[in-house]
Amino acid sequence: TLPLTLRNQVKALAQRQGMTLFMALLAAFQVLLYRYSGQSDIVVGSPIANRQRAELEPLIGFFINTLVMRTQIREEDSVADLLQQVRRMILEAYVHQDVPLSE
Repeated sequence: TLPLTLRNQVKALAQRQGMTLFMALLAAFQVLLYRYSGQSDIVVGSPIANRQRAELEPLIGFFINTLVMRTQIREEDSVADLLQQVRRMILEAYVHQDVPLSE
């Protein structure tokens, strides 16, 4: 858990960058993975459960897919640059959320 003050600061940063709290926290997590691994190509899988098509609404069952969240971290990028890269990457991933990871 994050202290309330820190959560509010991260949320305010996300709002200033036009992104969600999830996007900002994913960027922070990817930076942490970058720092610990020394790798600049960071890939994180995130589950998503949405029914984007109306014909799926009456079906019973749990529809879930995994979105691949890939970010290239470069030392020369600013925090704002990284946040915008993550924002763009997530929005692009959402477009393809109905395509199974295995395909």
